[in-house]
Amino acid sequence: MSNDVLGTKDPGVDTEYAIDARAAVTVVARRSWPYTLGAIAKDQLDSGFYFECTTAGHTARNYPSEWARSAGMTTNDGSAVWTVRHPSDAGLPTISSITFETTGLTVSAISTDEGIASFLAVGGTAGERYEVTAHIGWSTGEETDLTVVIPVASL
Repeated sequence: MSNDVLGTKDPGVDTEYAIDARAAVTVVARRSWPYTLGAIAKDQLDSGFYFECTTAGHTARNYPSEWARSAGMTTNDGSAVWTVRHPSDAGLPTISSITFETTGLTVSAISTDEGIASFLAVGGTAGERYEVTAHIGWSTGEETDLTVVIPVASL
C-alpha cells in the first residue's frame, strides 16, 4: 500500500486516519511457487482476508476458481492448502513499533491495533498534498516503510 491516497482532509480540521499496514508485508499468492507452512498471503481479488499456508506445497499455475471466504475454511491451490484468516487473527503479523515522518502536517495521537495504524493529521495548507511515511517494526522482526498521501481540500 505504498503511496495510496487517503481521504481528503479539510483545512483547519484535525482528521483521523487508519491504514491496514499489513498490506505492506503481505503479497498476493504467487503462481507455481513453493510455500512453507505458516506463510501468509492474500488472494488476487484483494478480498480483505488473509490466507495462511496450512499445508506446505507449490501453488497451481492458475489461481483457484474460488477462494474460501469464512475464517477457518480452506482453499486448495496446487499441492498447497490455504486457510482463511480474518484480519484480527492472532497468527498474522502485528505492529510492534511505529513512527511517522512528514513535512507540512503534524501527526499525533498515534495508536496501533494488530496491523492497523491510526493517527491524527493536524494542519496543512488548502490545495496541497502531503506524503506521510510510517516506519513500521513488525512482530516478525521485519521493518517496512509505508507512504500514503493526504490531500487537503481547496477553499
